[in-house]
Amino acid sequence: MSWFSDRLFIGRLRTGPTVLLPAEASPSVLLEMLRLVDPGAHFDGDDIMVAGVRVTAGVELAEPQLHKLSIQDEKQLWAHRVVADGPLPVNGFDEGLAEGIAYRLGGWSMTRGLMSDPAEDDSRGPIAYLGEMPPHEEMLPLLRRHLRPADSIKQSWQQAGPAELDDGIVHLLQEDLHMYGGADILVSAVHEYEIPPAVHAVMPYAKQLVKVDVRPFEDADGTILLSGDEAMLEIGAVAFAIVDAFRGQVTDIWGFQVSEPEDLLPCGYLDTTEATEATEAAALDS
Repeated sequence: MSWFSDRLFIGRLRTGPTVLLPAEASPSVLLEMLRLVDPGAHFDGDDIMVAGVRVTAGVELAEPQLHKLSIQDEKQLWAHRVVADGPLPVNGFDEGLAEGIAYRLGGWSMTRGLMSDPAEDDSRGPIAYLGEMPPHEEMLPLLRRHLRPADSIKQSWQQAGPAELDDGIVHLLQEDLHMYGGADILVSAVHEYEIPPAVHAVMPYAKQLVKVDVRPFEDADGTILLSGDEAMLEIGAVAFAIVDAFRGQVTDIWGFQVSEPEDLLPCGYLDTTEATEATEAAALDS
């Protein structure tokens, strides 16, 4: 690669969105994982097309190239660019896709020169997509069974509107927003017109859905009251309870389909990648 080509390539990686992985990902595992975002994901040469976005084949980066990206603590990484085929997605789908890949494969995402680890974001969580707004009189008893009860209405609720406390569940009902909370988990439901590809695949005729976010509760001072893997499993269980009661589909915040709460944990595809590489190596040796 010429000096000019190398500089142009590094510039594109820095602009991103770019996925940076600590090890080479098996193309077959990467395709399988990306079909959780878009069941129609497919190979296009060595790249993978996902809902109009191209995930390029991995390129090995050595120390000199990493230093040009201001990455000093790694000796080798594998880079995948995430490139829109056409107009840039206005909803940040390409950036979210890069973060979701990095989250599952123990890597990082880079956009506009900023490198981030999605696993360090304690505000991440599942989204339940439903056909209709859950009835208030059915939502309250469901959440009482799955949330630790709140003993008071915190200041952040008071800033949102006229919330009420009813037998351990805080609730705030507005025309286009229903919010519920226990001691440390917040559930909010709004009407949504942007339907992720994974959800559209199971609800192909829906023009509008209800998006139910389940998150750790964030206090007025920015303190997140629940964090770590156990928190992710807890809020995942709440999302699946909502879907089981009202019928729908669960994804993570990046639009990857989720089948069980454990799918929300970071590095979920590392074991799959290692197993696939071992199988492929054994096949070559035989």
